[in-house]
Order: sequence, then C-alpha cells, then structure tokens
Amino acid sequence: MDVDNHQVSYLLHGPNHCLRTEQVHFPEEIIVDILKRLPVQSLLRFKCVSKFWKMLISEPHFKMKHQSHVKNDLNSKKFLVSQWRVGEENKFNLYSSPLSSVQPAVEDIEKLDSPSNRKPSTCMLHCSCDGLVLLSIADRLLVWNPSTRESIELPRLEYSRKRCSYGLGYDATSDDYKSLSFTLMAVKF
Repeated sequence: MDVDNHQVSYLLHGPNHCLRTEQVHFPEEIIVDILKRLPVQSLLRFKCVSKFWKMLISEPHFKMKHQSHVKNDLNSKKFLVSQWRVGEENKFNLYSSPLSSVQPAVEDIEKLDSPSNRKPSTCMLHCSCDGLVLLSIADRLLVWNPSTRESIELPRLEYSRKRCSYGLGYDATSDDYKSLSFTLMAVKF
C-alpha cells in the first residue's frame, strides 16, 4: 500500500497537526473581491489579521472599490434617523435602519453611539455624502462616519451658524471631501 507523508503525519499527530502545517494562498484579487463586500465594522476588525491585510484595507484604491460596491448594494444602504425628546433631560439619539426593508423589524434597527464625546442635548443633521454625515452639535460642526464611529470637528465659523446652510461633497481632483457653508441674507431693495 502506497502512503504519502501527509497521511503518515495525520496518523501520527492527528488532524490538527496537518492543518497547522499547510497554508493556503489566495491571489490578491480574490481577497479584495471578498473583502470589498464586507461591512466596515468587519474590515476594521480584519486589519488585525496580518500586516498585508492591514495594508490592503487601508489603501485608497481598496477604499474606492469598497465604496463603489456599497453604493450599488441595496442591502448596505441605511436610513439615519435622529430622535430628540424634550423633557426634564433633553435626550438625543441616532438610529440606523436598512433601506432595503420598507418596514424594518425591531432587530434591524441599530442605536448608534454619539458622534461626540459629550452627550449632545441638541443636534442637527445637515447633509451626507458617501456615508459621511455633516452635523452640528451645540456650537460645533462635525463630519461623522457612523460606520466607524469616528468624527472630526471642523474649524469654527466667524459668523453665526443660525442662518447657515451646509453642503458636503467629494472632490475627485484633491481626493478629499469638502464642506460648504453659506449664509442667506435678506437684502432690501
């Protein structure tokens, strides 16, 4: 009877030994194709798998592929709902719900963490672009990524924000996002 080294190793050391000694290598294109379909939370965890995966997931080219896939996938689109209750203690909450279901089940609704370190009493959602949300909390203006729970505070404006309108967009020439604020003023003729 003809027996190869793999079978001998299996008989002597058991199935776990064989699994540890064999490595499977996939082409980078296949790994990218699989990873681009995953939610951002999973990608953040998978950065710890290896230095290669961390580098791959962090590359701008991969981020563009992931964003392109997300834009075309109805299951990844979500509603962002804000709830503000006035009472003894003003309470503000943000919720995310899948866009694919007209009447989402309770288990599909996800309460999101506050985009700010301090618990906001007032918050205004202004606009969004590619999953980023431009919002103001009290007297601060933030760009917030609900998927990663990260936010950056924008520089303070020199004029009152009460009459401002805002916009957020992607600038392909600089490969960056830009915010726009403008004030409407009444002019008497």
